[in-house]
Amino acid sequence: MTILVVGNCVIDRSFQVSRLPRPGETMIAQDARVDFGGKGLNQAVSAARTGATVRFATVVGSDSHGEKMLAALRAEGIDVDMAFVHPGATDEAAILVLPDGDNSIICSIRSARHAGAEIGLRAIEKLEAGDWLVMQGNIDRATTEDSLLEARARSAHTVVNPSPILFDYTDLWPLIDIAIVNVVELAELGKTEDFDEAAKRLLILGCGTVVLTRGASGARLYRPGQNPKIIFSDPVRAVDTTGAGDTCCGVFIGALARGMRAEDALTLGVHCAGLKVTRPGTLGALPTAEEIARIRARLLPAH
Repeated sequence: MTILVVGNCVIDRSFQVSRLPRPGETMIAQDARVDFGGKGLNQAVSAARTGATVRFATVVGSDSHGEKMLAALRAEGIDVDMAFVHPGATDEAAILVLPDGDNSIICSIRSARHAGAEIGLRAIEKLEAGDWLVMQGNIDRATTEDSLLEARARSAHTVVNPSPILFDYTDLWPLIDIAIVNVVELAELGKTEDFDEAAKRLLILGCGTVVLTRGASGARLYRPGQNPKIIFSDPVRAVDTTGAGDTCCGVFIGALARGMRAEDALTLGVHCAGLKVTRPGTLGALPTAEEIARIRARLLPAH
């Protein structure tokens, strides 16, 4: 089975700070680093490192950053033949990382804006029954809907991580087999801060499965007519939570595509995300294939 990720990639410029700056204030960072990231890239790499076959439809700039990013993705064994090179700069993100690992992110979308429907749809033409389409919230609604419709017509599984939430998903839920959201996103989409009730609402509206990621509290798996499955995480000291949700998402889908049960796949994803937060950075901090295999052997020895 092949996983097609349609999403963004950016240059991450992260700064370790003691607190967020006040308006008009100039601060000195305690540390700084440059890495590759973006929700689409993080999820594609995390899925590929489970051993899954991954293709990535994305947009990069025509600068050296874009060239190096595509080279890094190819080195991961990811097919980026459908990537589009847009004249100009590759998108960037400025990440302020606090002492407890929490962060604030500002991201440009100059290149991502050119991820029109034709980019995703060209890639989806290669999807076969049983393959997987993974999308995030940083692609426009028309592209998202067209891609989901085409994937459904080809009997492929559809996964959406609606982050950031840029539009209303009400009519799209019947096209989504799995929605992966955090607590804030679920509250907004489900119209209530009671996450059990919010998840139930998305299921009633037609979503097949809801995965709620809860950071240090683990995750919950919601399916129609079943009690939620609670997945616990190990206690860790968080250094940088950037990309943790993407790690969980990518590993979860990669494991599913390789035949693992949903509960076991989510358990693996949660613990891989726990490893990621103990290290600063994004691509350079994602769990390696060897680390994922070790975590899997420790948690799921029968698989």
